Amino acid sequence: MTRRDSSFELVLPPRPAGMVAFHWLRNALRAEILSGRIGPGAKLPASRDFARQYCLSRGTILAALGELQAEGYVETRRGSGTYVAMILPEHLLQFEEVAEGEANGGVQREQALSEFGRRVEPFSLYVKPESRAFRTNLPALDLFPTTLWAQVSARRLRGATARSLLGCEAKGYGPLRRAVAEYAHASRGVSCSAEQVVIVSGIQEGLDLATRLLLDPGDKVLMEDPGYQGAYAIFRAAGAKVVSARLDGEGAAPRESDFRRCKMLFVTPGHQYPMGMTMSLQRRLQLLAWAKKYDTAIFEDDYDSEFRFAGRPLPAMQGLDRAGKVIFCGSFNKVMFPSLRTGYLVLPEDLVEVFGRTKAMTTRHHPLLDQAVLCDFMEQGHFGRHLRRMRKIYEERFSLLMESAREYLEEDLEISKIEAGLQTIGLIKGKMCAELVAERAALEGIDVVPLNRYCHAEKIPEGLQIGFAAVNEPEIKAGVKKLARVFERLRAEGWR
Repeated sequence: MTRRDSSFELVLPPRPAGMVAFHWLRNALRAEILSGRIGPGAKLPASRDFARQYCLSRGTILAALGELQAEGYVETRRGSGTYVAMILPEHLLQFEEVAEGEANGGVQREQALSEFGRRVEPFSLYVKPESRAFRTNLPALDLFPTTLWAQVSARRLRGATARSLLGCEAKGYGPLRRAVAEYAHASRGVSCSAEQVVIVSGIQEGLDLATRLLLDPGDKVLMEDPGYQGAYAIFRAAGAKVVSARLDGEGAAPRESDFRRCKMLFVTPGHQYPMGMTMSLQRRLQLLAWAKKYDTAIFEDDYDSEFRFAGRPLPAMQGLDRAGKVIFCGSFNKVMFPSLRTGYLVLPEDLVEVFGRTKAMTTRHHPLLDQAVLCDFMEQGHFGRHLRRMRKIYEERFSLLMESAREYLEEDLEISKIEAGLQTIGLIKGKMCAELVAERAALEGIDVVPLNRYCHAEKIPEGLQIGFAAVNEPEIKAGVKKLARVFERLRAEGWR
């Protein structure tokens, strides 16, 4: 095709306030090209002629044309000039889409998945942004010191260097790992050095790493039942054989025979999820002894243990472990805010290297800036003060929930007294269906979760999981009254 010189007169639109000149010219030229008023193959004026015609500097013209060339709208030929591209970026995308459809005969075929892909089940932890009674698994985000966090972040950003932009080793930012090791030792009785700490995004990533490195398809896993759905989903996707470990008043209560040929035990001893009990010291020691005897790894999910407001603190199972069987996993996402996406693993020494290699191969490392800000927040004492403040507030909210339930829900629910956590459970008195109660409560703007949703093989009494940490005092009182009215209407309909 013979290229033709352009004789167009480009009418520049009014220049928006604050827009630099070359952005203004670039946008105008791009709009003319996309509209077809400057056609493919059209030659643009020389930069000097352009500058003279529109009273702009030649540098402005060259900058605008340079950006259009980088975007694929124009092309230059040495000694010839600048031309509008024959195929524009938008047209190229359209061509690729048509070509793909033609290659498939116009029919889209599903990709063949691996066995792992076929085992992956729907699972989501996204929480709606608004907080209301009695939403579970959510801290009081409105009470987080966001201004202070912003100040710490700003100081860290002002001090950023080329080295900090480069990244860090796969196991995480060294100062944060040291701060985490000190915190876990002081607050949870964890025995470790910073070398045994690996920074991850939270419990899900930590458990996913442990599962992929320690389990093969068909391997036996012991898991609390009822228990955490996220763990169950990971084990199922890995092809593991999940064996239910029943619960009693002291937490997970598997039998010794369950440990035979068992590769891993998953437990939440600090605050069993979802039932809320704390595992006794004797039970922890018993499980550790069986794990040593049968060479079973223990994944200790330290769920909600930071918010202990009753009872005697117990050391983590990791701190009692003398055989190197426990992988301890903690998270800052409930302590601070969910979008922080920062947690940590404390590993037996013989697993540190392989976990570090795997982290490097998958996510490389957790974002360094987030790690550095959290480290500053901890080292400057803000984290400890926030934790103490929230522990007191959650204790007050739980007390108010218990008091309100005694007044309005005594006939319908038996609320469990817990020693730690962000939520509790209420066992339904009588034979009313928890799913029906949850459905009717949702119509009243109340969130409660039926306990049977956490069960896999075990059968438990009808009950509800009830959150209180993210609900302020007036909402707790109003929520209890609304829930009481739900029960009252159901009884009137004969559901008792």
